[in-house]
Amino acid sequence: MEDKVALKSKTGIIIAFILILLFVGFAAFNYVRQSEKEKITVNKMETVPVQVAEARLTNLQQVLELTGEIKPAAVVDVHPKIGGEIIEKIYVETGDYVKKGDLIAVLEDDVIKAQLEEATAGLAAAEAGLRQSEANLELLEKDRLRVENLYQANAVSKQELDHINAQYKAAVESKKLAGAQVEKAKAVLNQLQVLYREYSIYAPISGFVAARYVEQGNRTDTAKPVIRISREDELKIICSVTEKDFPHLKKGMEAEITVDAFPGKVFKGVVSVINPTIDPATRTAGIEIHIPNKEYKLRSGMFAHIKLYLGERKALAVPTESLNKMPGTGSYFVYIVKDNKAILKNVKTGISQGNITEITDGLTEKDLVVTRGQNRLYDGARVSIEERGASGSEAS
Repeated sequence: MEDKVALKSKTGIIIAFILILLFVGFAAFNYVRQSEKEKITVNKMETVPVQVAEARLTNLQQVLELTGEIKPAAVVDVHPKIGGEIIEKIYVETGDYVKKGDLIAVLEDDVIKAQLEEATAGLAAAEAGLRQSEANLELLEKDRLRVENLYQANAVSKQELDHINAQYKAAVESKKLAGAQVEKAKAVLNQLQVLYREYSIYAPISGFVAARYVEQGNRTDTAKPVIRISREDELKIICSVTEKDFPHLKKGMEAEITVDAFPGKVFKGVVSVINPTIDPATRTAGIEIHIPNKEYKLRSGMFAHIKLYLGERKALAVPTESLNKMPGTGSYFVYIVKDNKAILKNVKTGISQGNITEITDGLTEKDLVVTRGQNRLYDGARVSIEERGASGSEAS
């Protein structure tokens, strides 16, 4: 029995060993066959037909690309001028459009109205007193002239003349005092009228209500605004430019603005403010770009991409289709043809315009770059040039 078990075990081992040998042999056979196929393929595709173009000096538009946050042309926090008063009514909500001079809110005005009524009555009394003083003075003036005539005719004594003159002078002073009382009452009334106007809060500019900070029934605080008004019909972007680019900027220069909210849409702006000095800490200067926004498509708070065209310059350029990107990186390379061989060249790129791209490093003028067929190339591959073109208009 034990002999049978041992025999079966040995047989299983032998069978397993034979199967392993067969698997290894099959794998080796496939490897050799595949290698032979690849050799045949390489031999068949030994020379790769390609199209090429010369790298040339080309006139490129110099573009300055900036970014910045869009801001309103003007933003105002509207503060109450009177503190400690209850807000009786607020007439606007966040998002409402208001015009300059529109009523925004009113405060409870019972006390100030009572003061106004009192001041109005005080002015009326002072004016009545003035009229009485003027009437008394007019009567005394007539009496004084009559007594003076009688005194000239020796019909009255000097004592009577002096008495009437004293009364007249007192009446003149009384009139002056009454006039002063009227002016004082007017001043008090004017002050209260000015104060009363402050109980109504008006919009100082036209724009949208960007924020509302208080509610009806709150007490006013002169340090705390009631609302914020944002003028959105004209917007601005404040950016910084480097010392190198600063000399190329001019007031009135047109700017192209794009935002993520409107893909493909280009908005026009103008360079309106240029800081005349360079910040020594950052070596940059501030500029301000203004954007008309009559249709209110753009809104403050959006992030903007800006292009400023600074004029043409000469640059080495190649067709964009000749560029290949290294997998997993942002680096580019091209194939150039030299002595019927493809040579891989790592390059650094600049701006792209139309179908050409600037090369800032890695190539020289008149290098032949492969524009078609590069997907079949490797460094050192043999090539045959089927067609030859140019990268763009040669710079003069």
